[in-house]
Amino acid sequence: MRLSRFFIDEALSPGQSLILPPHLVNYIVNVLRLKKGADIILFNGQAIDKQSGEFTATLTEISKRSSAALIEKFIVKNIESPINSHLFQGISRSERMDYTIQKAVELGITAITPVFTQRSNLRKLNDKQLQKKRLHWQGIATSACEQSGRTTLVKIMPPVQVKQIGEFKADLNLLLSPTAQSNISDLQSIQANSINIFIGPEGGLSSEEINCAVNQDFQEIKLGKRVLRTETAGLAILSILQFLWGDLG
Repeated sequence: MRLSRFFIDEALSPGQSLILPPHLVNYIVNVLRLKKGADIILFNGQAIDKQSGEFTATLTEISKRSSAALIEKFIVKNIESPINSHLFQGISRSERMDYTIQKAVELGITAITPVFTQRSNLRKLNDKQLQKKRLHWQGIATSACEQSGRTTLVKIMPPVQVKQIGEFKADLNLLLSPTAQSNISDLQSIQANSINIFIGPEGGLSSEEINCAVNQDFQEIKLGKRVLRTETAGLAILSILQFLWGDLG
């Protein structure tokens, strides 16, 4: 039976008795309906002796207000992709952005940075509203890490403008564009350990934004003859890149 996995944002060690945070208590009690004595998995994204992994634990207390677990042992586990991939996603509508983040994490993305574009729908949010939105996106990413078995937490970086994406250095910078002259097959002879991927929002990027990205050393490529939705494009190219240089296949 597959054990439930939970991210804990604090130091963990074998033999430690841990009071679980309130949001996990509600999920464990009211959704999963786990009982005292149930085995679970905990991870915090921190390496021990330079090795990533997770902890086995047992629920020792269960109530609607409080729950606790006893951490038993650390298990070395590394299922992270060998390539460092960073998705720069033009901010799209709520459900599409959520879907992109969730599936990108499952496919092994290393980091995600939302990007304000001319067609983004969050440009008018104030700082407080934007922070709330970022916390929501981080929750989506954390849940996807829990579900997919990852032991490294994928961070949702602060949103940036198109003119700032060049500040993030990588071996290869890719910009998906349906009008590009190059395609994905042109990359097969390239060896890259770190990759930046820039995807536009619904409606795509403007010509000014494409030129801005190209001037920051982003290479335009297309995946084929069909135009993909924003929530499909990033996942499609990420899957291909993981097949070429990562751990899919």
